[in-house]
Amino acid sequence: MKRPIVSFFVHDLASNPIVRAAPLARALSATHDVEILGFLLSGDEVYAPYRHLFTYKAMRSSRSVAAIAAAIPALAAQATGDVIYACKPLVTTLVPALIAARAGSRRLLLDAEDDEWVPLGTGWPQFLWRDVVRGWHHATAWKYTRGVHPLVWTADGVTVSSRRLQHRYGGMLLRHGPDERLFDPDRPELRDWRACRARFGLPDDAPIALFAGVPQPHKGWSVLLEALSRREAAAWHLAIAGPINDPEFVRAGETLGTRCHDLGPQSYDAMPALLAAIDAVPVPQLRCVFAESQIPAKAIEAMAMAKPVIASSVGDLPEILGHGTRGWVIAPDNAADLARALAEIARDRAEAARRGASARDWFVREASTAAMRARLEPLLAA
Repeated sequence: MKRPIVSFFVHDLASNPIVRAAPLARALSATHDVEILGFLLSGDEVYAPYRHLFTYKAMRSSRSVAAIAAAIPALAAQATGDVIYACKPLVTTLVPALIAARAGSRRLLLDAEDDEWVPLGTGWPQFLWRDVVRGWHHATAWKYTRGVHPLVWTADGVTVSSRRLQHRYGGMLLRHGPDERLFDPDRPELRDWRACRARFGLPDDAPIALFAGVPQPHKGWSVLLEALSRREAAAWHLAIAGPINDPEFVRAGETLGTRCHDLGPQSYDAMPALLAAIDAVPVPQLRCVFAESQIPAKAIEAMAMAKPVIASSVGDLPEILGHGTRGWVIAPDNAADLARALAEIARDRAEAARRGASARDWFVREASTAAMRARLEPLLAA
């Protein structure tokens, strides 16, 4: 019997929007065939950590309005799915997904993981200059995103990653996490943390915090560096998994010296071993509208591996961490709080293990592949 197909439309396959789409696709892959379509806007290949996980139909394009408008029909025509799933309400995703769905009388679903209604930036003057004045010719500019928003209501079903987004878009709250079989701290090869550290060239005589991803300002990168520079966290090292030669990672090396270990980008399959090697994952999100809507995937991956997460009280993070019973919750933009939490984890390993185990239990119930599949399949069948 032929399996039904789900076509996911993802914004900029050369960058990290695939991080939310991948768990959705993986959750459905047990009962559906999945294909992922999208433009390559910031590079020539699919985002390296996820490059080999799925079947991709990618089209290289610039961000110009003319180029995107010309390419959208061709991208839409490549969708073979019985269900069309747009990831983010953007010109590059919702528009081709809507064309594909209506052309074949197929069900259209929409997933929202970020508050695209609110521009990501440091302030309105900079935003107006960058997006409205200079960015008029870019199809990914915020004003075009706002123009697409009325199409949200054409979707037959909506999934969202956070309660704030549920308030804006309605739909079903769907936490996203990794494959619980791959991200499992009880896998025999992951139980030996010294062997895992040796694999990545990490020292075995110091506690290690992990930052994985791109050091965008709303993630509290500067707060993390300041915390690691404080006396309370002086014993901690920092492992970084992200873009090579990022200026912020260079700054971390200059600030922390030999306590900084820049590992470069790591594949999805390598992350369980890297998480097994470290002691904590700080997620010091700043309090801004964009961050309030976001669920950092790396926090959920750490919880899957029963690792202590230290997160700021922003958005849904306190709820996800059980208000401190499944991790550590700190005040936003507070390096002292973060440093004290790191010190507590290093000092009380039993408590860190207890909260980590509780985090793993929550993950299996709420954000694992099996949990996502149980929520998604009735939506697809509706």
